[in-house]
Amino acid sequence: MRMRWVIVAVLMAVGGTAHAQDGAQMMTLAEVRQRRAELAGLFIRVENVTVSGFTMARGGLARDASATIRLDDTGMPQDTISYLERHCGSGGAKPGAPRPAGCRGALEFTVAPAQGTFAISDAQFIPQN
Repeated sequence: MRMRWVIVAVLMAVGGTAHAQDGAQMMTLAEVRQRRAELAGLFIRVENVTVSGFTMARGGLARDASATIRLDDTGMPQDTISYLERHCGSGGAKPGAPRPAGCRGALEFTVAPAQGTFAISDAQFIPQN
């Protein structure tokens, strides 16, 4: 019986460590925009993001409580692009209609070097459950 507790404790410790070491730093969109030069190359996670108006041709907007930033589809996985177009696009939405619930979630991305206007690209969108 004691051996089972040891195994469970070890598995929980390893699982917790693996989750803590995923490498993503938690930030807001405003923090990323303000500090993008020093954050270049770092893996960032921004939670409580709403994506709207997304199309593959134009990208869309990513918004949290701190800022709104352009979201570019460059480097995005195809499944993320498909999801964002299906759930967070503007096609077919009536003016004044509520945004689909699928547009809220988290963005994970590596901050690109500071060049011109700031846009998030090469991102993964994780829908909020």
